[in-house]
Amino acid sequence: MAKDIGKIVEFVSTSKESFDDAIRKAADEVARREKGVRGIDVLKMTARISNGRIEEYRVNLKLSAEY
Repeated sequence: MAKDIGKIVEFVSTSKESFDDAIRKAADEVARREKGVRGIDVLKMTARISNGRIEEYRVNLKLSAEY
């Protein structure tokens, strides 16, 4: 029965390297804290710019996991 129910967790993750790195950081952290991570839905990708260069990559995402 528990596999029929899931939970959604929203995260904001950042990286100075890339969007992919920010997504990986969030997935790794959730995998350590939650059991049965099923998937990731990237909702939004933004970047902070300073002096014409990207200083920080940001992703807003939802992760689904077993309940």
